[in-house]
Amino acid sequence: MTLGPFLFGAPAALLALLALPALWWLMRATPPPPQRAAFPPARLLEGLRTDDQSKERAPWWLVLFRILAAALLILAFARPSLAPTAAESAQGGRTLIVIDDGWPSAPFWSDTRAAAIAAVSQAERANAPVFLLLTAPNVPARDPGEAMTAADAKSRIGRLEPRGWRPNRADAAARLARTQANFDRIIWISDGLNDDGAAALTAELQRRGQLTVRLPAQTARAIVAGSVTPQGVTADLRRAPNGSAVAAIAAETAEGRSLGAAEVNFQGDALTASGRIDLPPEIAARAARVRIVGEQSAGAVHLLPAGAGRPFVGLVDPGGAGQPLLSELFYVERALQPFASLQRGTVSQLISARAQALILPDASPVAPTDRAALENWLENGGLLVRFAGPRLADEADELVPVRLRPGSRTLGSALAWETPLGIGAFPADSPFAGIDPPADVSVRRQVLAEPASLEEARVWATLSDNSPLVTAQPRGRGLVVLFHVSAGPEWSDLPLSGLFVEVLRRTLAFSARADGAGEREITGGPFVAQRVLDGFGSLSPASPDVQPIAPEAFALAQPSPNTPPGLYERAGLSAAIDAARPDEALSPLELPSDVERAGLGNVIDRPLAGWLFGAAAALLAIDLMIALFLLGRLPRLGRGAMAALLTFFVLGGVDAHAQTDPTQTLRLAYVRTGDARIDRTSEQGLQALSDILTERTSVEPGPPVGVNLASDDLSAYSFLYWPAPSSPQRMSDAAISNIDRYLAIGGLLLVDTRNAGGSNTRPAQAMLSGVDVPPLEQVTTQHVLARAFYLMRSFPGRSQSTQLWAESASAASSRDGVAAIFIGDGDWASAWAGQVSNARQRELALRFGVNLVMVSLTGNYKADQVHVPALLERMDNERR
Repeated sequence: MTLGPFLFGAPAALLALLALPALWWLMRATPPPPQRAAFPPARLLEGLRTDDQSKERAPWWLVLFRILAAALLILAFARPSLAPTAAESAQGGRTLIVIDDGWPSAPFWSDTRAAAIAAVSQAERANAPVFLLLTAPNVPARDPGEAMTAADAKSRIGRLEPRGWRPNRADAAARLARTQANFDRIIWISDGLNDDGAAALTAELQRRGQLTVRLPAQTARAIVAGSVTPQGVTADLRRAPNGSAVAAIAAETAEGRSLGAAEVNFQGDALTASGRIDLPPEIAARAARVRIVGEQSAGAVHLLPAGAGRPFVGLVDPGGAGQPLLSELFYVERALQPFASLQRGTVSQLISARAQALILPDASPVAPTDRAALENWLENGGLLVRFAGPRLADEADELVPVRLRPGSRTLGSALAWETPLGIGAFPADSPFAGIDPPADVSVRRQVLAEPASLEEARVWATLSDNSPLVTAQPRGRGLVVLFHVSAGPEWSDLPLSGLFVEVLRRTLAFSARADGAGEREITGGPFVAQRVLDGFGSLSPASPDVQPIAPEAFALAQPSPNTPPGLYERAGLSAAIDAARPDEALSPLELPSDVERAGLGNVIDRPLAGWLFGAAAALLAIDLMIALFLLGRLPRLGRGAMAALLTFFVLGGVDAHAQTDPTQTLRLAYVRTGDARIDRTSEQGLQALSDILTERTSVEPGPPVGVNLASDDLSAYSFLYWPAPSSPQRMSDAAISNIDRYLAIGGLLLVDTRNAGGSNTRPAQAMLSGVDVPPLEQVTTQHVLARAFYLMRSFPGRSQSTQLWAESASAASSRDGVAAIFIGDGDWASAWAGQVSNARQRELALRFGVNLVMVSLTGNYKADQVHVPALLERMDNERR
């Protein structure tokens, strides 16, 4: 039953309101008049007066007060809700819900999901079937003509997450056209942006039923380009006219650590803006991505794959002054300046300066004193790029990828039969694959390799007669690359072409490998996905189902289910597919004038029964106080004191939690989920853990406290337990900022997904969506947690087979290696509270809890080497 914006779940209870007039009459009724009888002694009382007077009937205002309390109770039993869309529910009938589930919906995904669930609830009240159409491509695509129950629809919508690509509304319209279904109500929850298929989808939806489009107040923004420059990290942003005009961008490392930030402003009505994060070259080279701060979407992230940074390249200088245009390093230096940090010097100087790559021209021989250092540097992962020349042609050394023939091959000279040759097509397994060799580049002289040695090396480029132009071979963990022509224009036109810049850039990308330039395969076929972006802009390991992409198709790849945005690798070289393309168009959704529009907000049904029960209880308490006061059962209070007392009861008193300073007593805290059963278990579990700490350690915690992530100050709690609710959802921005601050200041957060033994990681992903989660590593017996108080080999909870992950030591280096976040599935609060059948298992779970609290209080104190003898002695005693 609906009444304006109010919805009643039990409307029959409202019939009790008809009894309120009778209740008024009963409370105002007077008893029958007494019978008169002569009683002679009563004459003795004649003329006496008393101050105590009894009312003939209750005052009207008190009766009205009680009637109001009764009315509130009746309304509460009717289960009312404030439902702004309650009037739409009366339409009933078959309901089609269309959701734009691409990355532009990610910034307001919680509102999108709430609007979809509200639409399902409306259909549920009308006992109508629900149909679902998702506009972002997916494999396999669900048939929009398949009916679902309201419960199934809510469950599926609760699991939905935005995709890392934009919707394809033309494909959605085609899928809908293949069905014959018609609908009584169609709710399109849009991302507010236009595309080529929007008109087709709108027309198809209007043809199938009454259409309402829900639009966000502001649309998503995107980073369409980004790069690392000598001045820092730059980014180009794009927005729709209704997008926010102020943004902040941040450069981050691969581990998610911020390197710097800058503000970007869209001038006037401009739809594009550029920003630069000023950073030193050596810091900017660590940038792995740039993102829009506070906007959680794949389009708000631009990836900077390994090799996109500025590697530190050493140029081995032969010394001596000469004409710059005739210097071998002149052309190399000009080609590398835009994307590398360069330094000239000797081999030993550059190795001491920690150069990632060395460029060795022919005129710079390796001194005998430097050879050992150079070979050791190569073994440890360095990249050596060499160029041929007269010296190498006459006297080749061992620091080349192939054995060279003495002398050089001359093409096109007066005494040569052969003419200059062009560059052949690059092999499919070459790092240069995908580049079209320019026809105007010719080679006039080269050094040749012994054919047998080519079997041991990799040929990255050849001339048109298949003779090698660029060869490479791993050396230990390092890599040696040889250009069979000189670094200057004497032997070829290569240094004068744009191809020279590109092949050098791709070659130096090997220096960005964390495990060494030659540690992995240096040639290979297609691009293979390593980590992919989800709709919220978070990177996760790629699924094995993601198919490799051929090199010739990679440059043209668009974000889609088959080519998801993320980081790819081919022959050890990293490349990226970004969710937002450089030509990405962000324009407002264009709709016909006869389409009904509505906002995303104000669609959630808000139950009012609890508020009404509370108000009725408060009124009855006040009524009791008034009645006792009128009967003289309370001390006579002045008007001011009485007013203060009434105000106390009306306002519910002062929050007792607010009166307690949480910094005065150590307390274990847990996150209130809204589920009474889970919250009760968390409180009981932490109380049991607090009792154990008091009994066995010098730590004496007070009663545990429940906190609200969005509003409470978390800084007073060294340990915070966060159990997964039944249906985890993304938090508000305020809660995300609060958690980020808590982790940054040194708090310890235990996220418990409570699904031990299952493979589903979605609860943690949904709970921590938007949080700056550092890289994680599995907790082993080598972790300080395993010996913080008790020596532990496993970390059982309600289940024996649990998994526990913690912030990696490298990510926590700024806090001396102390992890700020632990994520596991043990349902530990239930085990602490005794909800396990095995007493030994509960004991181990409590020991794990004690160790956790000790880590939160003492950090890696027990990792200090001074404790090793005592720990070894205890371990030896245990073995005995």
